[in-house]
Amino acid sequence: MSAATDMERTQRQATSVGAGALLGLCLGAASVAPYVLNGYGLYVLTLTGVFALVALGLNLLTGYAGQISLCHAAFFGVGAYATAILTQSAGVPYLLSLLAAALFTACVGAVVAVPAMRLKSLYLAIATLGFGVVLQKIIFEWRGLTNGGGGLALSPPVIAGYELRATGLYYLTLAVVTLGVWGAWNVSRGRTGRALLIIKESEIAAGALGIPAARYKVIAFAISAFYAAVAGGLFAYLVRYIHPENFSVGLSIAFLSMVVIGGLGTIGGSIVGAAFYVIVPELLRGIKDAPGLVFGLLLVIVMVLMPQGLWGLVRRLGRRG
Repeated sequence: MSAATDMERTQRQATSVGAGALLGLCLGAASVAPYVLNGYGLYVLTLTGVFALVALGLNLLTGYAGQISLCHAAFFGVGAYATAILTQSAGVPYLLSLLAAALFTACVGAVVAVPAMRLKSLYLAIATLGFGVVLQKIIFEWRGLTNGGGGLALSPPVIAGYELRATGLYYLTLAVVTLGVWGAWNVSRGRTGRALLIIKESEIAAGALGIPAARYKVIAFAISAFYAAVAGGLFAYLVRYIHPENFSVGLSIAFLSMVVIGGLGTIGGSIVGAAFYVIVPELLRGIKDAPGLVFGLLLVIVMVLMPQGLWGLVRRLGRRG
């Protein structure tokens, strides 16, 4: 083995250790957040965790498999409504409802992937946009189940006889995000992740290597939809009121923006991108009549100066350190 190869491996290991240390530090800080934040600050941090979970799944689909999706707000909404209906109407325990809703939405994601398998780039984006609109319309029109435009008001969830208020839901979200990071890391570093990266580069090359591109695309869509649905189930009980308009195409674009801002094909980038998208506008609220303008300019600056996303900047600073 050459010295250059040894050096490259050492750099990768150092980068992984640095990234792991940073994520560990963030987890430690997040664990004590309820003791230093007020109620609204805790809500913002919980929302960041919810969106980070969606971004983790979407990054596996877009950053690794190269599949653009504009229907993730619909997956998010299906997860939210399915969890709420199972918990509120059917009396199923909250955690079991969360899992069942996620599995159901993963099946929906796999179904969505089948007709979209032959499409690429903008054509795939438009197809998934159509699927997203259809799913949102179904939620709106199925009034007997979802209450349509009236939305659903939710009471706090109960786990083992304990009613989850703001702090309890925050810690549950933190635990789920931690599991989500662990799962995404293992998928990205395993056989599935390597196959998705090859498919992203060239489906012809993937076929020559015996990799069934269609099957792996369906898997990527299903995993990504699963993540979005779990996040939706957490979101429903964070806001305690859901409406079909909460899950519009604009939210799908926001999810995609989080992935690009944070860094395509990176686990840490999903979290950083979600944090940027949720927290920065809150910090800009004091700028009278111009938070949207300033935030838009910040997005442009990030994309121009940091084409690898915010996580790319973090990794470069880590190497220098």
